[in-house]
Amino acid sequence: MQRHSDNPSLGKIAAEASLSRAAVSMALRNHPRIPESTRKRIQAIADKLGWKPNPLLAEAMSAIRAGQPPVDRVTLAWVTTEKRRDSWKDSPFDSRAYEGAAARAENAGYCLNHFWVGDANGNPNRLSEILYNRGITGLLLAPLRTPGRFDLNWDHFAAATFAHTLIEPHLHCANDNHVGGSRVCVARLHGAGRRRIGLAIAERLDNRVEDLWTAGYLLETFEEGISDIELLHRPNEVHEAEFLRWVKKAQPDAIIGTARNIPEWLERAGYKVPEDIAFVSLDLASDDGSVAGIYQDAHSIGAAAIDMIAGQLLRHERGVPSIPKNTIIDGRWIDGATAPISPPDSEYTHKAEQLLARSGSASPTRPVLFD
Repeated sequence: MQRHSDNPSLGKIAAEASLSRAAVSMALRNHPRIPESTRKRIQAIADKLGWKPNPLLAEAMSAIRAGQPPVDRVTLAWVTTEKRRDSWKDSPFDSRAYEGAAARAENAGYCLNHFWVGDANGNPNRLSEILYNRGITGLLLAPLRTPGRFDLNWDHFAAATFAHTLIEPHLHCANDNHVGGSRVCVARLHGAGRRRIGLAIAERLDNRVEDLWTAGYLLETFEEGISDIELLHRPNEVHEAEFLRWVKKAQPDAIIGTARNIPEWLERAGYKVPEDIAFVSLDLASDDGSVAGIYQDAHSIGAAAIDMIAGQLLRHERGVPSIPKNTIIDGRWIDGATAPISPPDSEYTHKAEQLLARSGSASPTRPVLFD
């Protein structure tokens, strides 16, 4: 039968390398059973002969080698590390990111299944074995509750994560534009006539996004000439009594934050929201307009992470990337009852719209599949 591809066969590569077809096959899959020096030699021979991987066939063969029948959809793992199996569902952001990831996986011909490190007795190495033995080679790591390391046998997997909580190793990652979100909040409030714009945020939460919320706030208030260090309230946790003492001392006329009960605290202390003090959230749980602020496009962030994983699978890449990519997805500004609406002709409103549109977030972009 005539071959319709110029791709050299495994037999031809094996003959050139004076090795078996099985050894060549494993070397081209970067199998750790073949010494690294031998893998590199075989891959150099394959490159010289013009060999190109067929990733779809490779994924099917991986399932067969694992003793699994070929299926229509390859399974990807959604890996969580919370103390409880379903704790991640308590986070609106994580839940929306999972929905976006699952939908993207479905559209791309994959399915996304949940795996909890607790099912492996909290042992990441055991979890690696479970995934590998099930023929799962792609995984999406959900945000860690405390920023730090997570040690799987990464050489087995095409992986990605989202948020900034995985300190080591550096994987491909999808994130919200936290700096841009803070700047938009300042610009919108300034455009609505507020001049003493405060930031009340838990240092612990800001650390989870590499302090980018505070960075954006400081940059924008400095650029607009309204910066005042007294307007920055950044304890480890934001508690009502300490927060209200700061409000009384700093006298903000608008507050940017993440704590969802700030409007309630202000009202209880006798302030009218938004008449006396406006409030905008950097991380809205809903876009229903009850609260003004930034609605992070977690759905697109989850989808972007799946794109990264699928791209690695189709390029037959595994392990920690030498050059990690970070995809930034802008959120959406939501007008809400807790803040006045900026006049449409305000220079600050125009600036906020430009900040939102800079990366296409006025109409949230969907990354090109497998890019």
